[in-house]
Amino acid sequence: MRKILLVTLVSTSVASFATATNYAPFQEFDDQYNFGYSFSQYQLSNGGGQQALQQNQGINIEIERLFDVGVWMDIGANYVTATNSLGNKSMGTGMGSVQPASQVPNLGGVNGKVGYSFAVVPSTLLLTPYVLAGYNTNIAMSTLTANNFANVTGDTYVTGGVGGRLEYRITKWVDLYADQSVVYNWDNSGPLNGIMPQNNMIYTSTLGAKFKPYRNLILGVNGFYNNFQYMAAAPGSGATNGGNSPSGSTYSIYQPQSNFGGMVTVGLTY
Repeated sequence: MRKILLVTLVSTSVASFATATNYAPFQEFDDQYNFGYSFSQYQLSNGGGQQALQQNQGINIEIERLFDVGVWMDIGANYVTATNSLGNKSMGTGMGSVQPASQVPNLGGVNGKVGYSFAVVPSTLLLTPYVLAGYNTNIAMSTLTANNFANVTGDTYVTGGVGGRLEYRITKWVDLYADQSVVYNWDNSGPLNGIMPQNNMIYTSTLGAKFKPYRNLILGVNGFYNNFQYMAAAPGSGATNGGNSPSGSTYSIYQPQSNFGGMVTVGLTY
């Protein structure tokens, strides 16, 4: 009798575990590759509290995969295709709109996420904590000036971070998700004249939805918000930046403080 009860208990536990880790309903949305178009607006500020705005448009390519064992992977590459500075303060050092770069350093990059998914509610609710790594541009006008316009290809950030993703599958046609992450960007630009590297942290919140209107076609939309935190004062002049400035500089640097935007995507499942 005890053996029968033991076998029944083990069989029930295995069956329950197998049901809880059935990722097929979520794979209908998460095994995909897509092309996206984004629009975002940055708010910039200098040490004196003055404000400026900049708008960016960009393209994005993404490959996402949820494996049968529960491992989730997402790799994306992005590139800014157009910039509109609303006032010349966002065009770098404040010296006018003729500058070749703006004060927003993120003009493109490649980032990857890897995590493990837990089916909180089978076939309906999926929780995925993950780690993130990437390589992104740091081509702000102040960066170019701070290293005397040295090797621009080295004006980059190495990015690392963590995050969590909650996915809610409403039907076989509609899937919602919320994503929260924090990343640290290590400045590789090598600023000169005693200027500190412009390391920073970015907190990102994303809300999105995926739709499967027909067979393998998948459409997506999301909205996002980024908050920037800097580990060093901007390399400008005067008392507003704590003296972190190149010799003889007479400008005040405007740094991105936050940005918000959205993206639409068109892709296929596989």
